[in-house]
Amino acid sequence: MDVIFGPLYPKHIKPLADFAKANQIRLVIPFTSKDNEVYSNPYIYQINTPQSYLYSEVYKHFAREFKGANIVIWNAEEKQSDYELTRGIRRLPNRPFTMRILEEGDIAAGAIQGAFSSTQTNIVIPTSNSNAALAKLISQLLATFGKIRDYDIRLFGYPDWPTYVKDRIDDYFEWDTYFYTSFYTNNLMPEAMNFTQSYRKWYSKDLTNTPPKYGMLGYDTGFYFLKGLFTYGSEFENNLSNVKFTPIQIGFKFSRADNGGGFINKQLFFVHFTKEHEIIKMNFD
Repeated sequence: MDVIFGPLYPKHIKPLADFAKANQIRLVIPFTSKDNEVYSNPYIYQINTPQSYLYSEVYKHFAREFKGANIVIWNAEEKQSDYELTRGIRRLPNRPFTMRILEEGDIAAGAIQGAFSSTQTNIVIPTSNSNAALAKLISQLLATFGKIRDYDIRLFGYPDWPTYVKDRIDDYFEWDTYFYTSFYTNNLMPEAMNFTQSYRKWYSKDLTNTPPKYGMLGYDTGFYFLKGLFTYGSEFENNLSNVKFTPIQIGFKFSRADNGGGFINKQLFFVHFTKEHEIIKMNFD
């Protein structure tokens, strides 16, 4: 046996990880990102990136992508607020961009425009990942700057934002929107369309429309490992970046955990809805 995929439930990870380690079998954990077995078991591959690793990648690529911009952090003051993202961006050493903070009081007092630059690209990040906060933000930006504006304003947000596409796609294009994610499928991509059609034919139902789509996750994960093992055999671990295939939803960029642990997938995407009505999946290799 060369590889085990699973388990589904977190309570089964420890006994299965012990079995894999005792028998020197690769264990691919596709679901949870919160289990710690990967840090001490060299045979584990963790597909879903732990938050600490994910944010580290977001900060690195954010600083590179938006060098020279004016970052506007929009404090939504909601229960769903995700301050970890904006806190990390605020704490970046040697920030290659300027930064303004808009508090709720500033927003209520109509002092929005003063936080924006007329000469730099303005990247607006709300502190909440909710659809309601996003709707309120867009409404207030529109009231302040209008549809025809002299300011270059773009939005940057969260992995939850793809689930709002049905309501927000026109807004995403209009406001030149970015969000970060580990999972994304452009449903107009030929590979995605073919997979969706085949899935419907095989199982007589549609894929669930919540990220990640588990059918696609299974396909990408299985294809990557089975092709890699078929191609490289016992040298698979030395060729993790050389496995060639076109993933539908998730990518693979494995990094060995410290102190003899397993492998953690650090693949991250920025998805960009451009004003030209293109959807660009930005892959950072």
